Amino acid sequence: MRTPLLATLVLTLTAPSVISAQRLGFPAEEFTARRLALAKAVGAGTVLLAGRTLALSGIRFRQDNDFFYLTGNEDLNAVLVLDASSGDSWLFLPPQNVSEVRSDGKNWLTQGDQAKPRGFAAIQPITELSEFLARRRAGGGPVYTRLSERDEVDDSRGELAVGLARRMSNPLGARPSDDAARVEMLRQHLPAVELKDVTPAIDQLRVIKSPREIEILTLNGRLSAEAIRKAIEISRPGRFEYELEAEATYHLFKHGVQGNGYPAIVGTGPNVNVWHYQDNGRQMKTGDLVVMDYGGSLDYQVIDITRTWPVSGRFDELQLRAYQCALETQKAIIAAMRPGATRAETREISKRIYEKWGFGDQRPAQAGHFVGMSVHDVGDYAAPFRPGMVIAVEPIIEIADKQLHIRIEDTVLITDGAPLVLSAAVPKEVDEVLALMKATTPSTPTATR
Repeated sequence: MRTPLLATLVLTLTAPSVISAQRLGFPAEEFTARRLALAKAVGAGTVLLAGRTLALSGIRFRQDNDFFYLTGNEDLNAVLVLDASSGDSWLFLPPQNVSEVRSDGKNWLTQGDQAKPRGFAAIQPITELSEFLARRRAGGGPVYTRLSERDEVDDSRGELAVGLARRMSNPLGARPSDDAARVEMLRQHLPAVELKDVTPAIDQLRVIKSPREIEILTLNGRLSAEAIRKAIEISRPGRFEYELEAEATYHLFKHGVQGNGYPAIVGTGPNVNVWHYQDNGRQMKTGDLVVMDYGGSLDYQVIDITRTWPVSGRFDELQLRAYQCALETQKAIIAAMRPGATRAETREISKRIYEKWGFGDQRPAQAGHFVGMSVHDVGDYAAPFRPGMVIAVEPIIEIADKQLHIRIEDTVLITDGAPLVLSAAVPKEVDEVLALMKATTPSTPTATR
């Protein structure tokens, strides 16, 4: 009997021998295959996508997610044109002068001879793009471009759309997004061309991870879990939240992770009830909880993990009961995440367990957001689970007036059979978490239900 591909890959990647810190990256053939799959999905017409036009301030450059997904290119001011009928694609890049090459290195156009090995019909100067598009108007069919918002490493398309709406309410900040400006330009210069949104077709591809994406996510899952494990180990009253962040960040970057999947959240005391707290500046005190939500971005694939633990190495009775409830809920939801199951079904599981532990007034958990190129990745939340989907699961129990916030989050891969927790290298069982802290305080009280 042939073993399913995902199951084989899972067995290989979870073997103890996988300890390399080397980045994995993607072969050029993967990007070519993605473009061909997109061409098949849209059927006819032209796909037009642009990369970033400005470098990011103060951090490592990261290309637009959709553009990188289809090209693997990290040059500024790049444009992809894809003929959906033939599957042929062209990349347009800015010519560089000597100063630009010295500052930024050669882009693929300046390097020369990059089109064939990277699967493009040609790589041409960006100055030729307007005429190239104009010549495709006659009988070329619709132009598929991004009419929805882009997504970022730490923001979904919807979250960016809301952020833009808030910006538009500021009379001094009301300017269109880059995508909106591009669409307006296309409508002015190519008024006879029908524009269609390409994002639904891209999202259908991105939501199912390829074997190489799963390989990268598996490595990142281990590294990110180890990073939080390091933070747990050094937790003590008197330390500062940023010390835990520093310990975890050092581990990630030491092992080749290029950046954060999102700003580290290390909340203690009253800060645990600020879900996306980022200051990380408070000194930890006896009796505090720590809520740490953090994961790396490796080769454009993100991991999302949260762990909660007591700074002093001992849960009080309410904290422990809430923790046991969240843990039981998370494990039950993960066990149910098999092909064909739905988020609605996992929500019902959470309701029953929350009621059992006396937290029926809390918002029930469920299988959460998709994870991938963005920590809140693309995908249809109403769709049944399919092999290759990657989803976060994070039950939360919160009582703000008691400075209680329990969150246990893992990134989970849907396979042909049992789901795989990609972030399993950091413990979540009570005894195992407390053992990491080498606590000298009395043993944790037992919670039963």
